[in-house]
Amino acid sequence: MPGKALVPYQKSARCAPQRKTVELERPPATPRPLVAKVARVIDEGTNLAFDRFEAQSDLGERVLADVPCEKSERPTEVLAALRKHNAALTTKASANAIQAAIDQPPPCYVRHAAQAGWYGGKQNAFVRPTHVVGAIPGIAEVLPPRPEPGKKRQIVFGNAGTVEGWQKGVARRARWSTRATLMLGVPFAGPLLRLLGMQSWGINLFGKTKAGKSTVEVVGGSVIGLGTEAALPSFKATITGLDKVAITSNDSALFINEAGLLGRNAYATLSPMIYGLSEGKDKVRASESVYASDAATSGWSLVYVLSSEHAIEALAAQAGTTRQGGEMARCLDVPAVHSGNATVFDRRPPGLTDEEFTCWAHHQMAEIREACAANHGVVFDAYLRGLIDLGKELKPRAKAYVDEFVSSLFLKDADGAVSHAARNFGTIYAGLRLAMDMGVLPPPWRALAVRRAVKACFRDGLKVSRLRDTTLEEAKAILHQRLTETPLPRKQEAQLDTDVGFRTTEGPDELVAIRSAEFARWFEGKPAHLHVLLTWLDEQGALRKSDAAKRPMGRGYEWAVTTPRAPGWKGKCIVLRLPIPK
Repeated sequence: MPGKALVPYQKSARCAPQRKTVELERPPATPRPLVAKVARVIDEGTNLAFDRFEAQSDLGERVLADVPCEKSERPTEVLAALRKHNAALTTKASANAIQAAIDQPPPCYVRHAAQAGWYGGKQNAFVRPTHVVGAIPGIAEVLPPRPEPGKKRQIVFGNAGTVEGWQKGVARRARWSTRATLMLGVPFAGPLLRLLGMQSWGINLFGKTKAGKSTVEVVGGSVIGLGTEAALPSFKATITGLDKVAITSNDSALFINEAGLLGRNAYATLSPMIYGLSEGKDKVRASESVYASDAATSGWSLVYVLSSEHAIEALAAQAGTTRQGGEMARCLDVPAVHSGNATVFDRRPPGLTDEEFTCWAHHQMAEIREACAANHGVVFDAYLRGLIDLGKELKPRAKAYVDEFVSSLFLKDADGAVSHAARNFGTIYAGLRLAMDMGVLPPPWRALAVRRAVKACFRDGLKVSRLRDTTLEEAKAILHQRLTETPLPRKQEAQLDTDVGFRTTEGPDELVAIRSAEFARWFEGKPAHLHVLLTWLDEQGALRKSDAAKRPMGRGYEWAVTTPRAPGWKGKCIVLRLPIPK
């Protein structure tokens, strides 16, 4: 039958190829120890030493536990520390493994920095909350601050994307907004403050909702690793742990979202918070000058940004008072929109109508938020490496940029607070210029456009704060008029029933004492004038108080009262040193 074999074909065994299985000799795999000592750890924040042990959890995950050196030779302590982190260990089965790990010498030595920022105050390494940029000669490895066991981090930083992605998606769009430019410069200014010997300071960005305040805060946050609005710390978290949050942002920037969360008593909370953040301490401290701060010994150094629907000036007015002395220098109100624009975008591309520009601006805000979420943190590393590479050239160059900005403002007759605030904003300009110099902000970024943007924000901020200046000038005029009209005898001649005060001399100083109730009547119906005047007199050192550490609080003036003694006269008084400053 065609196509079909009558006898089935069988392959001869002699023709079949002979195959041999060759077994390769493999070295026996070294089993991974149940427990291993991985490092000797020095915590510079507490000056304590630990042995760091490693094990695996029930799910096969890596488990690390730091055991204080005075306890790290006890198997029970090591076991307990690892078990707290869910290590898959038991007392009997793991005893030998734990003892072997204890007997093992530390394979390496590492240091956890005391806090974030420039390591040791020098310019060769910068400690970020998640890693370290640069290197420290003579030290094998420095790690970020050691997290406190059981404590949750209040700010979670991260690195994502690329520098090029950030430049294209974030930086290019930020050029169309003076406020976004300002916020972009805030984290670039943070590492410069200690180098320039300047204290911490802040900005309150205020304006209506949906204008883009949070968007430009996220733009600034994207530089340091906060890519979304949810990543920004809230006012509630910041106030309850002010020192912890601020130290985490040392030599960098702190963005705090929405002061509206503070409610009716917003100013009563904001005022001490501003002093605390600006002075680099977790408590308000009295000092001879409201602008004085020992930058070398401060707990932190940073630029902070608050956001609110209202200016701090307005919040103070709602509380029936005015801003305390030095607050304008420490934290300047800056409106979120410029020249009547609907959003934070105030630089219009050519050819757009008003309606088209508003639609374009909202589209840019959506795009820039997406770009921040995809690219954040990495650009700060690039900026820090550039600062480190500048070496000794960094400080004079940064100072030159600050001086250039202040000179461009022509503030010849400005008071100390305005001049101080101008130098603060000058650090933002310096940070932006340095970022341009090292290519972090490449063309089309231009120096003149950057300076104009920062100047516009500063000028708009001064317009808001000038309200306080008018009140102070009126209060000073009232005081000079009353002192001229009111007869005040010498201390030895003062009578309890007829005189409201007296004059006296103490050493080189001539003093005048006015009954506190009478002094308050001089400003009857104008409590804000009384408050701002006493605050200003205290700043000038012209006010004698019973307790030099007392500061202006609330609407009252009891903090400024003292009780001088006279032969035929006594009572609570406001005591001033003459002549009253102009």
